[in-house]
Amino acid sequence: MYLSKRCQSAATLATPYNDQKRPNMYLRLTQERDLAAIDHIFALGRERQHSEGNYSQWHEGYPTLAVVREDIKNGTGWVCVADDDTTVLGTLALSDHEEVYDHLQSGAWRSEQPYKVIHRMGTLPHHGAGIFMLQELQARYPYLRVDTFAANKSMLSLLHKAGFVHCGVAYYEGYGEMQAFDYLRSESSSSN
Repeated sequence: MYLSKRCQSAATLATPYNDQKRPNMYLRLTQERDLAAIDHIFALGRERQHSEGNYSQWHEGYPTLAVVREDIKNGTGWVCVADDDTTVLGTLALSDHEEVYDHLQSGAWRSEQPYKVIHRMGTLPHHGAGIFMLQELQARYPYLRVDTFAANKSMLSLLHKAGFVHCGVAYYEGYGEMQAFDYLRSESSSSN
């Protein structure tokens, strides 16, 4: 399955996105053959987060390939690939609900409609895959939620750039407070 701004259904094959600043790319479900590239992206993500002073969100024990294998099994793992379908530029998990979001602290969600949750998003640097993945999801789903540590400067910047709005704090037992954001498609943009 592929996602694309040009697709009305997740089951429709996508025409790869083309932007002069980056190679053609698209989203597809994660496959076993992607695991080595995803592990590399996780390692780079840990390094980037550590360089920003964020030592808590991704650590050596998380995320792991075992978690990604569960995503593959459940149909919730996605990769952003170059149009050669072998170069993995980014990865994320996409699910329908996050129990922690039922009890948002210090704020409120902008909608109670059904939503998709973005987790474990990571990219190779300097390819534009992060903003591409968020824009692809925004084109497909009218309501998205995501959370991240306050120290994850790269993700905070990306969420801001993509038009996500800070809604409050989600508390995860064992992890602590995460900054919670949502994207709610406006009525005017849903007719596009």
